[in-house]
Formats: sequence, structure tokens, C-alpha cells
Amino acid sequence: MTTLSAFGWALLASFCWGISPLFEKSGLRGTTDPVIGVYIRSMGVVLGAVACLPLLFRLPGRFSDVAPRQWFFLCMGGILASIVGQLCFYRALKTGDVSRVVPVGASYPVTACLLGILLLHEPVTLAKGVGILLVVSGTFLLR
Repeated sequence: MTTLSAFGWALLASFCWGISPLFEKSGLRGTTDPVIGVYIRSMGVVLGAVACLPLLFRLPGRFSDVAPRQWFFLCMGGILASIVGQLCFYRALKTGDVSRVVPVGASYPVTACLLGILLLHEPVTLAKGVGILLVVSGTFLLR
């Protein structure tokens, strides 16, 4: 895994951080409260840190209102963004310049925007198109 350049690791981090909002948005559908959603997402981080141990107990109260499918999506968002993406980002930081790695890693909104359009059927607008082109252009200038 060390054969990737800092740019490659930053792109992997960007992909992880860009795809996780799709899981989180899916997890927040229905009656899921956003505060509970954030807590569950954080649990996804813990699960990733301990090798994704399965959820073994039933939570009382409002947690019981959250369907298993939403648990899955919120936890996946946490694992991708806070574990996998962070590891890629730190690898990029270790081997590359901060002034290049951070902007590339922070280009994840392009991934989220494109996946939102393609998978969630969000509307395509001129502003989104121009924004994506500008971020992609800037990312490749930093390569």
C-alpha cells in the first residue's frame, strides 16, 4: 500500500469522505432525529476502530425508533469518513506536502455532489457544474 503517492492517498481520502454523506443521508430518512443520527455515526467510528464488531445489544428509548437499515447507513458513513478516509489522509500527510495534500483531500464535495446527482437523482444545476469543474481543475493543478 505504500506505492501510492501523496496525491493518490489524498484522492482515496477524498473518495471516502465524499461517499459517506450518501450513507448518512440514507440513514437520516424517515423519523431519524439528526442528533441521534450523529451519535449513531460516531458509533460507526467506534465499530471501525474495533474491527467492525457487530452491534450486540438493543438500545432503549429513541434509538429503538431507528430502523436497522438506517443504523447500517449511519455506521457506514462513520467508518468511511472517520476511519478509512482519515487513514488515507494521514498517509498522504506523512508522505506529502500539507499545502498540496489538504486541498486535494478536501475536494471530497465533488465526489458527494456527483454521487448525489447520479445515485440520489439530485438536480443538475449550472452552479454545481461550474463548481465541480473549478474544484477538479484546482485539484489537478496541485498534483
